[in-house]
Amino acid sequence: MLYVLSGKVTGLSSATILSAISQGELFAARFAVFVTIKINTIKNKTFKKKMRITIASIILIISATAIGAEDTPSHFDIPEQVLNNITKESRNKLQDIIAKAQHGDKASQTVMGLIYLNGLSESPSVKDINKAFYWLNLAAKQNYDEAEFYLGQIYHYGYDNTGPNYRIAIYWYEKAAEKGNEQAQINCANIYQFGPQEFQNINKAKYWLQKAVQKDNPIAHANLGIIGIQENKYAEAIPHLKIAAEKGQRLGQYNYGTLFFNGQGVPKDIRQAKYWFEKAATQNLPIAQITLGQIYAWGLDGNGINKEEALLWLNKAKAQGQFTDKQINAIISKKID
Repeated sequence: MLYVLSGKVTGLSSATILSAISQGELFAARFAVFVTIKINTIKNKTFKKKMRITIASIILIISATAIGAEDTPSHFDIPEQVLNNITKESRNKLQDIIAKAQHGDKASQTVMGLIYLNGLSESPSVKDINKAFYWLNLAAKQNYDEAEFYLGQIYHYGYDNTGPNYRIAIYWYEKAAEKGNEQAQINCANIYQFGPQEFQNINKAKYWLQKAVQKDNPIAHANLGIIGIQENKYAEAIPHLKIAAEKGQRLGQYNYGTLFFNGQGVPKDIRQAKYWFEKAATQNLPIAQITLGQIYAWGLDGNGINKEEALLWLNKAKAQGQFTDKQINAIISKKID
């Protein structure tokens, strides 16, 4: 858990105000399922990883419910008892998907994989790991990038009691990324940039991020900005972070603000820093809320101490489980661990 800092807190001379973490960020799945068939939303996982630099590193990834080993299902349709438990309209849509999947439609096969992976909201018991894996692989064998992407996710995050397999995740991500799948490009770069040491390869991370940047992806801009900061190449980092921030990417906003706060590659400007911190904080980014709390608690913006505003932001971070009363009191009383 980050919350502070090095240097004095009595003024603006602190070169490092935040210890940095990396946090996962929502990058919504593109795959839309028919309106009457509700597939559980694929949830994001948040990753925290301490960094030496004074910005929050960005790991933007998507996680999925994982699936198991490949097995051929004993039958290819949804059980009759499940069909009886869903609405007529949903049943008709579902049966149409099944028919198309059985006839080789790769998009429908991917939907089938996701249905078995996540279940139906009207009938969660439809979940079947082996069938999910079966259908996703059928679609992937047709070189369908969406299916390849989801298989990459599965191995990226592991399944059941099986941990991640980064090597296989990279294999599937790169197959999808080579076809222009933007999410796969981001996730593959994420492993190369932030994954286990043996898989880190900054040049490969840059390669896939630059591919995504060609589509003006704000996540790619943000992560390329991080690399620029790490390499002390501020002239390269600043434009990427600026774009990410202006596009509303909250960690991009926060990291862009830290450059102004610390005077890294830009003139030191607390007003600008505070502006971007507030943008990120209003999007419920805990580190930005904590930073604002510090600024107000210590009067770092030159406007004097404002404990009421400090507590407002610090308590928002606390509400997300990212801060404690003890840490809040330490900031308010200027006791820094």
